[in-house]
Amino acid sequence: MNPQIGLFCFLMLLSSGPAFAYLDPGTGSMLLQVILGGVAAIGVVIKLYWHKFRIAIGFGRKEKSDDEPE
Repeated sequence: MNPQIGLFCFLMLLSSGPAFAYLDPGTGSMLLQVILGGVAAIGVVIKLYWHKFRIAIGFGRKEKSDDEPE
């Protein structure tokens, strides 16, 4: 990245004034839904790939020996 562009962006952020923005109660609810939806999606992905994940980190099932009953 060009250093002049980074400096320009930094100076623009410092020189910005107040936004006078209004966040209604629905905005907080929407953000909460996005966060909870992301957590649920991560949980579903982990559940779908749990066996592969355990094998990847080295905690897979033990191999059955010949003398163990099935």
